[in-house]
Amino acid sequence: MGSASSPLPPPLPFKVFIGYDPREDTAYRVCAHSLRRRSSVPLSIAPIVQSDLRAAGLYRRLRGPTESTEFSFTRFLTPFLSSFSGWALFVDCDFLFLSDLSPLLSLLDDRFAVMCVHHDHAPKEPTKMDGAVQTAYPRKNWSSMVLYNCAHPKNRALTPELVSAESGAFLHRFMWLEDHEIGEVPFVWNFLVGHNRVDEDDPEGTYPRAVHYTSGGPWFDKYRDCEFADLWLKELEEMEKDNGDAANSKELTN
Repeated sequence: MGSASSPLPPPLPFKVFIGYDPREDTAYRVCAHSLRRRSSVPLSIAPIVQSDLRAAGLYRRLRGPTESTEFSFTRFLTPFLSSFSGWALFVDCDFLFLSDLSPLLSLLDDRFAVMCVHHDHAPKEPTKMDGAVQTAYPRKNWSSMVLYNCAHPKNRALTPELVSAESGAFLHRFMWLEDHEIGEVPFVWNFLVGHNRVDEDDPEGTYPRAVHYTSGGPWFDKYRDCEFADLWLKELEEMEKDNGDAANSKELTN
């Protein structure tokens, strides 16, 4: 009688890195909560914290006047932080995920070094968030949500030394890659508040799966009533409830 087959090992968690800025701590926590709450696949979620990278000698860049957040450039360390292995998602902290991540991961294609939404975004407002300068440049917001094929040979260029030294244009325009190495995903995965619109004739196909409060979200008083603010505030409420339930459960078991 043959022996029973061994059970398959559980799938490894998919790596998600979220840009972190102390001014937007609540935004980071809500973004992470929205990912975990809806995901049907295991996720490994970690913040990219500039102070930690500096302490480890992995980031030495001086902050410039056009850097609106602490993760303006540290985001490009995602392949390095993934040991140049597998796929990983980077996302700004000002995102709210409304969908399971699984449909996005089904689009992964090893032909590409990165995959993202190919926005044509030219903001007209001079400032964003809490008064940060709003800059316009080619491929703006492409780097705000990126699926990195960390094992792709071209991404080995993204060393701590290069990310600390190269220009913003080089990094945010993906200039270490050829155009054909930049795959595209539907805009609903990086739905820009104030720029993208839901098509009334195709609401299912154009409704956001991930809302990006790119100019500022409800955690800033100025944007408390922005479009989709109600969804973010509801997620905040759910997060606080979940945290309270977890704390109460811990107390009961102690």
